[in-house]
Amino acid sequence: MIVYRIANSLYKDDISGYGASIRGARWNTPGISMLYTSEHISLCALEMLVNILITEVKLNFHLLQINVPDTVSISSVAAQKLKQNWRDDEGYTNFIGSEFCKNKNSLVLKVPSAVITEEYNYLINPKHTDFKKVKIQSSKPFIFDQRLFSFK
Repeated sequence: MIVYRIANSLYKDDISGYGASIRGARWNTPGISMLYTSEHISLCALEMLVNILITEVKLNFHLLQINVPDTVSISSVAAQKLKQNWRDDEGYTNFIGSEFCKNKNSLVLKVPSAVITEEYNYLINPKHTDFKKVKIQSSKPFIFDQRLFSFK
């Protein structure tokens, strides 16, 4: 399976999940490492746009294409199985993702995107024994189209 990630170019070779562990994010609490990826490049871009400051858009970014072998274990969380207001309750999603990482039952957790609930993000647990099989397949500069920031 190929998944995608947009990262600050300074960290284009880092798939350790350390960045997410510093402050936590939607699906993990601080101290829990997690690698956030998406099924589509466009979803990566949208996820970045809702999570960065407008001043950060001018930073240098890289698009990573990441190979996750088809043989690894994947768990999933269906949007209809989540409580109704899950998008507004980060404590709830923090708990789900953090428990997933702590349990180490699967390498990957497929979750609905809070931006577009019909599309999916793939959360990868760097502490899982199969994480060594996850590889960056390609990396190239990524520039956000400036029209995304002009409202007419």
